[in-house]
Amino acid sequence: MAGQIKGITIEFQGNTTKLDKALSKIKSESKSIDKELREVNRALKFNPRNTELLRQKFNLLGQKVDQTEKELKQFRDAERQLKEQKVSKQSAEWQKVRREIIQAESKLKH
Repeated sequence: MAGQIKGITIEFQGNTTKLDKALSKIKSESKSIDKELREVNRALKFNPRNTELLRQKFNLLGQKVDQTEKELKQFRDAERQLKEQKVSKQSAEWQKVRREIIQAESKLKH
């Protein structure tokens, strides 16, 4: 069945693109924040009371929350578009978007 619906396109911020490409772009934006956060955490291990590093961590965590909210909005838009295109809920694309929504919601809760 997944082979029958490979041509599905999703519109994100006015750009129409294939679903896999759009999802990978969203993930890559989040990875850069994660990388910076890991670097700050590593530096904090050696100097846990450094106020500059703590401020950076606080700012990065705020960016991460904003990015996750943005991801969740885009995934919900993708889900809405899949519904409008009457894509089966058993399709690979539908299930992939649902998994991403569940992950983003879990990240925001924690």
